[in-house]
Amino acid sequence: MIQNNLNRIFFFLLICVVLASCEDVVSVELAPSRPQLVIDAFIANQNAPQVIRLTTTNPYFNTAVPPVQGAEVVVENLTQNRRFVFADTRQNGEYRWQPAGNERLGNLGDNFRLTVTYQGQVYTASSILNRTTKVDSITYEFRERPNFGDNKEGYYAQFYGSDLPGQDDFYWIRAYKNGKPITKPTLINYAFNAVRGGSGAGSDGFIFIPPIRTRITDPQDPYQEGDEVRVEIWSINRPTYLFLEQAENQINNSGLFARPLENTRTNIISPANSSLPALGWFCVSEVSSFKQKIVPKKR
Repeated sequence: MIQNNLNRIFFFLLICVVLASCEDVVSVELAPSRPQLVIDAFIANQNAPQVIRLTTTNPYFNTAVPPVQGAEVVVENLTQNRRFVFADTRQNGEYRWQPAGNERLGNLGDNFRLTVTYQGQVYTASSILNRTTKVDSITYEFRERPNFGDNKEGYYAQFYGSDLPGQDDFYWIRAYKNGKPITKPTLINYAFNAVRGGSGAGSDGFIFIPPIRTRITDPQDPYQEGDEVRVEIWSINRPTYLFLEQAENQINNSGLFARPLENTRTNIISPANSSLPALGWFCVSEVSSFKQKIVPKKR
C-alpha cells in the first residue's frame, strides 16, 4: 500500500517536471499604433477645484500613460458668456480651475463648450448641465461570513434615493471609502431613471433598485468600524450613460463568451485629418452628496 502511494507521488512529480519543461516564452510582436490624445473632462458644478486630465495612448504592453503638457484648456458657459481657464500648474497633465469666492460653473440648463488646443490643433466638445437627485440615506449591515465568492468580512452598505419624476434622467453614482474613490471596474455604477438598461423609461420617479443601491461596497474590501462612506450622484445625459455602459462592458470583457472589441465612444471632435485624433469624454454635472460613518449598533 505504501509502495503504491509512493509510485503515485513519483508519477505526479514526473508529470509536473515534463509539463514545466514544455513551457516556452512567447514574444508577441505588435505593429506600432498611432498615438491618440485622451481627454478626461468630467467636471462638477461645485465650489471646488475642477480637473481635466490630458494624456496620450501608449502601446499595449506599456503601463505608463504619458501626460500631455503645454496645452490650452478652456471651458465656456455659452449661456452666461463666461470663460474658465484650466491651467497645468503642476506640470503633470492635470489642468485645474480654481473658483474664486463662491463661484460655480453655472446653472441648470446652461450650455458648455470645451476647447483644447494642443500642437496647433483644436479639439472641441459640448455639454448641458442637467439636474440630479439626492441620496436620502445610507444603511449598512455586518456580514461575518459572506456566503459566496471571495467576499470578505465587514460592513456592507447601500444607499437609498429616488429618481426625479417628470422626465428621463441619467445618473452616475460614485462611492468613496474614507475619502478615496472606489474605482473597481466591476463597480461602475450608473442609472437610467431608477434602473439600469433599456427598461429605464418605465421607472420614472421610482426608488433606485439593487444592484444600483448596493454597488457602493467593494466585497473584497468592505467597510470596517469607523470608516466613512460617501455617495455622490452626478447628473449625466443619455450619450454619457451609453459611454459609461460601453466602458464597463469593455473593461470587464473576458471569458468564453466575451464580445468582440469595438471603437470607444467619444464626444470630442478632432480636427479633420488630425495627426493626433482624440478619445475621451466631456461632461458638466450637477452633484449631490451624502456621507455616513460606520458605527456599530449597541446591543
